[in-house]
Amino acid sequence: MPSPRVLLVGAPAFLIALLGLAHPIFLTPDTADRWQLVHLAFLPAFPLLAASLLYLLRRDTGVLAWAGRVAAFAYAVLYGALDAIAGIGAPEQVRNVGAKAPIGDLYSVGDQLGHLGVYALALSAALTALLVWQRSRSALAPVAGALALFCCVFFYRHHVFPPRGVLALVGIGVALVLLAVADVSRPAASAVDRDAAAQ
Repeated sequence: MPSPRVLLVGAPAFLIALLGLAHPIFLTPDTADRWQLVHLAFLPAFPLLAASLLYLLRRDTGVLAWAGRVAAFAYAVLYGALDAIAGIGAPEQVRNVGAKAPIGDLYSVGDQLGHLGVYALALSAALTALLVWQRSRSALAPVAGALALFCCVFFYRHHVFPPRGVLALVGIGVALVLLAVADVSRPAASAVDRDAAAQ
């Protein structure tokens, strides 16, 4: 069974998925309060997803590792901006003005930032998977990388709306756990390696 530390790597994505179950499908005056409350909870949760990737990259150096870190940071900033604009600002408008509140521009700007954020998340996940594979040579790393990229497509299209957005975050969480498992598995040193080290 995976260690608690390994499972914690996937916890932010699982938390976002759990919160997503409470996300209303439509923003109306009746759902504005719940919409805003859920997105307030998302404010610290979305950046924690980047923290999982930064944890997996903690021992890596070089250009690819730093590119993965910068991409993770970019995801946190850009997706956090979407959360603030469309998740917190839009329901405030609806609550104050009513169903005909002009929120289309908020969605447009927020979606553009959010889409860029998912691109950054996908890039960071792909680079993390590559670096974990280089360290461990575990077959789990490319599988996890492919799963993360596949789920990012649905995250891009469906945000955290249930059911597809929620399932996308669950998949990303599983991918991160698989990367953490691969990260702690080291190839056993061969007899030739041990002899070389002894000399």
